[in-house]
Amino acid sequence: MKKQILISTLALASLLPLAADGGIEFSSTLETQWGIGAPWTDSEDCAGRFSLGSTSLTGKLDAYYGNSSAFAELTFSHDALDGDFFSDGLSISLGELWIDYTDSFWGVRVGRQKAAWGKADGIDITNVLCPSDMSSFSSMISDDGKLAVDAIRLSLNGNSFTADAWWIPFFTPASLPLNEGNSLRKFVVPQNVEYPVPSLGTTLNLPVTIGNLEKPELALWNGEYGLKLSGYFSAFDVSLYGFYGWDDIPLLDYAMVGTFPSISGINVSGEYKRMGMVGADAALPLGEIVLRLETAFFPMRHFQKSAESIMEEKIISGDPSTSEKHNQLSALAGVDWMPSGWTLTAQYYCDVVFGDIDSLERSDSYEHGATLSVSKSLVNETLELSLAGIIGLNDFDSMISPSVKYSLSDQITLSGGAYIFLPGPSRDGKYGAYKDLSTIYLDAKFSF
Repeated sequence: MKKQILISTLALASLLPLAADGGIEFSSTLETQWGIGAPWTDSEDCAGRFSLGSTSLTGKLDAYYGNSSAFAELTFSHDALDGDFFSDGLSISLGELWIDYTDSFWGVRVGRQKAAWGKADGIDITNVLCPSDMSSFSSMISDDGKLAVDAIRLSLNGNSFTADAWWIPFFTPASLPLNEGNSLRKFVVPQNVEYPVPSLGTTLNLPVTIGNLEKPELALWNGEYGLKLSGYFSAFDVSLYGFYGWDDIPLLDYAMVGTFPSISGINVSGEYKRMGMVGADAALPLGEIVLRLETAFFPMRHFQKSAESIMEEKIISGDPSTSEKHNQLSALAGVDWMPSGWTLTAQYYCDVVFGDIDSLERSDSYEHGATLSVSKSLVNETLELSLAGIIGLNDFDSMISPSVKYSLSDQITLSGGAYIFLPGPSRDGKYGAYKDLSTIYLDAKFSF
């Protein structure tokens, strides 16, 4: 604990010499969020129980001198519902830490940094550069649910175009909820796996333990690469993307613990696979409406096989693969409309995996859905009412989030609302699977 505090302090202090003859800006935010399970959730495990209990202090330091600048972001946080913190209940995370040099035509940035690709709102189409933070419910619903990557970014800037080239030498995987007691763990790794025993005409229901998730070797040839080209014109904006790296979600393998008839469970291990992506987006103003388009193609991407399929193949061949390669195409179309005091956003998205998917964990080759967000500012823009929602059109499952936010002052904001997950009529679906995580929450934020 003391070592992490020391490293973080030294990292921030290293920016001060840069700012000595230039400028320095410091800002911070203190935020606390509490939530309880909605009354209609599982009465034995969820309803009335706390689902959110996080408090965080985030500090940002921005230093600059001439064409040079540096930035650091550090968060101290406590999550009362997560047991994977230090003994005194404090967690420290370094959001970003980079140095930057920018000339009139080119620039370079080195260090831990973030970037959001694409024009979609809340849906990842081309946004594959930074991995997701899925480690807790609070991070899952956060507006900033991405992790930074350690990278070198080279930029070229013209009057009507920009180009960013990325080299990411160190792989950063998505942060997964794998700790014991984490309510999201069952959505990543099954609690039990059915293991058929044909000779006895029965199926064993075996408990699952999590073993090693093998990361790519830290070597020069295992880096990731990204390219973004953007053009800004009077009638529209357009961007092209290319990425070659690693899928940030591991592909899982299932192995028996013990031998028949003394099988005690299933051990789950995993590895990360290479992936590539090419994509594009565009924004077209049409009067008061802005039309947004985005698409991405993933050639021969690895997709997870189901646990049952892997176990069945182990009985037959003894050495099954954990994934299959398929081409994948994702796309989105959205509109933004902002009449006086109102903000309206609507999107339709789709995702298709080509070929036979019978052995995959995925249920449908074509998945699609829609989002809608409506907000209204009142009382001299101190009060904001909003309603956001997403629906999966395969299973007609959905997530609805009403909220109210009020600014007591320029520094203090209070808000409250709910995250409501609704299953489909015949299957839970992607969002309905979280139905017992439906939450009513309160949030307070102080910025200084």
